Amino acid sequence: MSGEHKSMINNGSDRGFEGVIRRAPLAAVCAMLLASSIGQPPGYSAPDKAKTAAEKKAEKKTESKTEKKSESKADKKAEAKTPEPVIENVQNVTTEQLVDKPHEWMNKNVKFDAPFHAFSSIALDYKAAMRPSKSYLSFLVLRPNSHVPFSELKLAMAIPKEKDPENAMLAGLKEGDTVEVTGHVFATALDEPWVDVLKLKKIASAPEKKEISEEKKTGDTEPEAKGKDVKPEHK
Repeated sequence: MSGEHKSMINNGSDRGFEGVIRRAPLAAVCAMLLASSIGQPPGYSAPDKAKTAAEKKAEKKTESKTEKKSESKADKKAEAKTPEPVIENVQNVTTEQLVDKPHEWMNKNVKFDAPFHAFSSIALDYKAAMRPSKSYLSFLVLRPNSHVPFSELKLAMAIPKEKDPENAMLAGLKEGDTVEVTGHVFATALDEPWVDVLKLKKIASAPEKKEISEEKKTGDTEPEAKGKDVKPEHK
């Protein structure tokens, strides 16, 4: 082989070797650029897939718990802030006016104050003005300035739900407590007003009974008879 051929081969091999050397650092630079573009440093190794899955499950559980807590709090706040239903076209009336002319108040919303007497079944399970005792309660109010119940005034009220705060008010009612009744006259059977109580509110407590003095409790004792030991005279 001539010297020229050797020099050509050597030159070719040198160029090929130099090209490989030049390409090697270029590949490393490309790898570094690719790693930085995806936010991972050179030499980064992906974490174990099983660990990341467990971490994701734990995160989902904590997120679901916090969401449930926030929802329950929001529901409680919504229940507390729920406004009372508005009863329209309510007319103020007295119990005597209702009883005297019940037909004039038929299908009307009325409001009146009266002293509470006691719970009763007087307005329940009557076919002509049916309000079933399974889902309704009834009560009596007193006549004005009297201790006699107004039995002609039939008051039926839907039983409140278990968690309704109205239950505590009903349980604490005593005879003589003044209540405000808002209701709807739905029937006039027996020429008497039958009222659906839509809203019941205690506005005053019964006046406290005056303590009876000890003398009245024990009663007046008769004075001892004088001459108790004196024997009766014989005629």
